[in-house]
Amino acid sequence: MNMLYPPALKKGDTIGVMSTSCHVNEQDVLNAKEFIESQGYKTYIHPQTFLKHNQSAGSAKEKATALNELFTNTDIKAIFSSRGGNRASTMLDSIDYDVVRANPKILIGYSDVTALTNALHAKTGLISFQGPLFRELETHKDYKQMMQVLSGDNYALDLSDCTSLNDGVAEGTILGGNLSVLQGLIGSQYQPNFKNAILLLEDVADHISRYDRMLCHLKNAGILNQISALIIGSFSNMKDSEDNPFGFSLEDIISEHTDGLDIPIIMDAPFGHEDRLITLPIGANAVLKNGTLSFKPLS
Repeated sequence: MNMLYPPALKKGDTIGVMSTSCHVNEQDVLNAKEFIESQGYKTYIHPQTFLKHNQSAGSAKEKATALNELFTNTDIKAIFSSRGGNRASTMLDSIDYDVVRANPKILIGYSDVTALTNALHAKTGLISFQGPLFRELETHKDYKQMMQVLSGDNYALDLSDCTSLNDGVAEGTILGGNLSVLQGLIGSQYQPNFKNAILLLEDVADHISRYDRMLCHLKNAGILNQISALIIGSFSNMKDSEDNPFGFSLEDIISEHTDGLDIPIIMDAPFGHEDRLITLPIGANAVLKNGTLSFKPLS
C-alpha cells in the first residue's frame, strides 16, 4: 500500500477536535482552544467532543461519525483527539476509510489513539502522528517540536542520549505506540504490516508481568522477527505483585523476547506518559542511523 502523506499544517489553518476515547472536561478543551488560537491557528470543536456514555465520549457510532465528518470537512487541516483513555478501537468498524483516503489530513494523539493511527495506516496508507492530546497542548513540553514536525520543519530526532541495548542501522516504517492498545489490533484487519517496521512501544499503569505477556505475544505472533528496529519509550507507573514480586525488569523481558535479533534496540526514548512526548509520524518510512531517526517531512 502506498504511503498517504497529509499536507503540512500552516499558521491560520483550522484544527478540528473530537474525543476518540474517554469523555473530557469541557474547561480543559476550552483552555487548550484559547492557547492554540493564541499561537495563530483556528479551531473547530466538534459537538461530539463533550458527549458522555458511561466512561466513553459517546457511542462508537457517534465517534466514528465525528471522525468521518472531520475528514470530510475541507476547512479542517488537522484532527486532534481531546484526550485518551479507552474505547477508541470500538469505532474502527464504523470509520469510512474511503473518506479518509480521499481527504488525507493530519491526525494526532497517543495512548488509546494508537488504535486509530495504526488502523488508518493499515486500511488507507495514511501517515498520522503519535503526539500530544488537545487538552495537553498548553503545558506540553515538546509543543515546539510537535509544531515543527506538523509544519514540515523537523524531520529528525536525536536518540543518542537514550539507552542502546543493541546498536545498528535500520530502515523501515514507523509503527506502534501504546503496547496494550497495539496488541488489541493483532490478528485483526486493522493490524498494520510489521515487515521492516521501526516499532515504537510505550505504556502506563499496568503490571510488569502483563507487559511480559504482551511482548511474548508479539514474539509468538512473529511480529518481533519482522521488525527492523525497536524503540522503547517510557513505561510509567509500572506495577508489581506485593506478595510475590515478578522479579524481571523491563529491560530483562525486552532482552529475552528479542534474543537473537540483529536489530537496533533503544530504551528510554522521549515518548510516553511521562514529561516527554515527542511527535513522530506513524506509517512514514524512516532511517535510524548513528543515534538519529530521520523521516520525510510534510510539505
